[in-house]
Amino acid sequence: MPREEVSEAELRELGVDLARDFPGSTAADFRRYPVLSEGGWFLAVKHQKTLVSVAREPWQLLGPITLTSDGLDVY
Repeated sequence: MPREEVSEAELRELGVDLARDFPGSTAADFRRYPVLSEGGWFLAVKHQKTLVSVAREPWQLLGPITLTSDGLDVY
């Protein structure tokens, strides 16, 4: 899975103050990508140098797996 870049504006929306929380880091040091935990799949935003999660939201039930039956209307 590709690791998506995160902008400074997105980090601010997540409540991250780079100067206070991660001194010396830039937005380029953060990535968004899926992670699997005991609670299921999540999309996480992590600081890549320390792997500290700054955000985590529930994702698709099966993560990156897409069923061929997804999107079918069965009556």
